[in-house]
Amino acid sequence: MIPTVSQFVRILFCCLILAALTFATAQGAQSADEWLRSIGLIKPAFLRAPEFNLRDGSGGMASLSGNRGRLILLNFWATWCGPCREEMPSMEQLSRSFGGQGFTILAVNQRESVAQVMRFMQTNGLNFRAPLDTDGRVAASYRVFGIPATYLIDANGQAIGMKSGSRDWAAREVVEVFRKLIADGSASSTSVALEPAAPLPRLRAKSDGISVRSQQDPHSEAIGKLAAGEELTPLGKVSGADDFWYMVKIKNGAVGWVRGGEVEEISLSK
Repeated sequence: MIPTVSQFVRILFCCLILAALTFATAQGAQSADEWLRSIGLIKPAFLRAPEFNLRDGSGGMASLSGNRGRLILLNFWATWCGPCREEMPSMEQLSRSFGGQGFTILAVNQRESVAQVMRFMQTNGLNFRAPLDTDGRVAASYRVFGIPATYLIDANGQAIGMKSGSRDWAAREVVEVFRKLIADGSASSTSVALEPAAPLPRLRAKSDGISVRSQQDPHSEAIGKLAAGEELTPLGKVSGADDFWYMVKIKNGAVGWVRGGEVEEISLSK
C-alpha cells in the first residue's frame, strides 16, 4: 500500500525527531567526555567500577552502592604521600562546593592505621569520608599502581574518568566542569529511586547460598553469601518491569542487593 502525502509527511516528521534526539544524546555524551578531558581525566580501562565495602575511621561502612545516585570522586591516597597531602585541601573545597547536590568524595586510604588517618584528617580540617583499604585489595581491583589516583564514578556505578597524580580539585575549570556534570544530570540521570517511604519489614534468606550482589543485576559481583534464615536489614527497595530488589545490610556490615523472590518478610508475631 502506497502511503498518502499526509502519511508520508508524518513519517518523515517522526524520523526527523528521532534523528534529532539521537544526535542530541550523542552530543551530550560527547560533551561530558570533552569536559573531563579538559581537566586532565582520561577514560578508565574498565566501565563498571568495582564494588567495595570498607570501614572508615569512625567505624561506619563505606561502599559504592551506599552512595548510589551520586557522582563520586574516588581517591586513593596515604599520609606519607606528598602529592596526596597537597591535593587534599582542594578536595575539601570541592566537597564543600557540591556536598548535598548529588556529589560525594571517598578518599580510600592505603594500608595505614585508623589513628594515623584520623589524626591527619582532623589536623587538616578534612571532613569527607576516608575508608581504610588496610590490605590494598580495593586499590588492586582499581588497578592502582601509584598514588594519588582518582576515579570519577557516575550515579549508576560507571567509571567515567580517571586521573593519575595530584590535581587542584578547586581550580576554576574543575569546579565549572563539575557544575556542568551535575546540572547536565550526569550525577543523577541514572540514579535509583528507592521505595517506599514507609518502613520496610525485616527480611531473611529463604535458602542457603543466596548471593548478595554489588548491583541490581544477577550477573554482577557477589559480595556475600547468605545462609537459610539469615536475617537482613533492608535499606531500600526498587521495582522493575517484572522483578524487584532490596538494598540490604548483612551481618558483616556489607551493603548490597538481593532479589525480592529470594528473601521473605519476618512476621512481627514471631
